[in-house]
Amino acid sequence: MKKRLRKKTYRSEFQEFGWYVTLVLKSDAAQQGSSLWEPLMAQVDDLDLMMGGSLVSFFVQPVIRITKEQTQHRQQQLQQWLTQRPEVAQATSSALTDAWYGPFPR
Repeated sequence: MKKRLRKKTYRSEFQEFGWYVTLVLKSDAAQQGSSLWEPLMAQVDDLDLMMGGSLVSFFVQPVIRITKEQTQHRQQQLQQWLTQRPEVAQATSSALTDAWYGPFPR
């Protein structure tokens, strides 16, 4: 496949990766979800990431195209930040997945 087509179809060196995050909030934090929302948005922004979903289950991917290793590093940084938050009882991150072609959970 030619480079132009690989770029248009997000293949090979143009792949983009993301991951799923699932949170279990502590009971008092579940009622005050907004106390986690603003700091989470700030952290996602600081790491140059974008996310979609709800507060307890969302997909994250980098804003710009970066390598798989760089994406893994940002995944580790976000996971570490989430586990240190007092509102979060448990934070689970999936393995990296191709953001365009999956596999996606059902």
